Amino acid sequence: MSDPPLLEVGGLVREYALPRPHPFAAAPRLRVLHGIDLKVEAGEGVGIVGESGSGKSTLARAVLALEPPQAGSVRLRGMDLFALSRRELRAARRHVQAVFQDPYGSLDPRQRVGRIVAEPIAALEPGTGRAERRRRVADMLRDVGLPQAEGKYPHEFSGGQRQRIAIARALVTRPALVVADEPVSALDVSVQAQVLTLMADLQARLGLAWLFISHDLGVVRSITARVVVLYRGRVVEEGPTRAVFAAPAHPYTRALVAAVPRVGRVRAPTSLPAEAAPPGAGCPYSVRCPRAAPRCRAEAPVLTRANGRGVACHFPG
Repeated sequence: MSDPPLLEVGGLVREYALPRPHPFAAAPRLRVLHGIDLKVEAGEGVGIVGESGSGKSTLARAVLALEPPQAGSVRLRGMDLFALSRRELRAARRHVQAVFQDPYGSLDPRQRVGRIVAEPIAALEPGTGRAERRRRVADMLRDVGLPQAEGKYPHEFSGGQRQRIAIARALVTRPALVVADEPVSALDVSVQAQVLTLMADLQARLGLAWLFISHDLGVVRSITARVVVLYRGRVVEEGPTRAVFAAPAHPYTRALVAAVPRVGRVRAPTSLPAEAAPPGAGCPYSVRCPRAAPRCRAEAPVLTRANGRGVACHFPG
């Protein structure tokens, strides 16, 4: 039998309670993820794209076991993270780490860099000796190009350097999977290129798998081999990154690619129009799709996979 995928998300449903309309009413619920399925193999770079409100960050929090789903599972190397005991989950966290969007807010300004980077070792590998901890921190900071940073504070570094420190902190336990949620969106374009080059180099040298979440299609194209497109908490298209962007099959993916400016940054739309309400049982994109037919408004399409591509559309292009 073949080994299970490094990460396997199956039928993931996540809902949030909304404010009650009055004290005696039941709290309405908003479903953000609608049965998401996702696989990431060891050493693979997978991009998650979609506009704001599509469920990208909610998916990231579920993969990191920060928020339990209402249904479905998240398996890391075959282990269901939400079925583990607290002690077992702590041990599993060594293998999945995160890099967050804001390089200024994600680092404690009162701690020196050496202690910041060593924090995951202290939390997840409490038996590690001080000398071994310092050696691993020094090695990791050297790998990200900041060999003399241990004794300094975060405010002494630029935004790009702070994100390198955040990457060092995420990788110091040698995880198999790193979830990167908009890791370069707060950086200047020139600095973005340096950080992306570093991430690609670390992936090749350390055999990392990246789950890379971004609005920026150009960033996703440069660092991932496969892409998953989310719309309103549903996977509408997936496949090899370059193939999907070169010939998108779903009308939503085509709209994202068409919105790319020809010069400068490549960025997807960042907000949903207020009038785009879900049409009941039909395709959630039918209210925006220029090619929507009566079937689209009455029947939700199922994600169909063929030749390494997947698309959820009754009339794929």
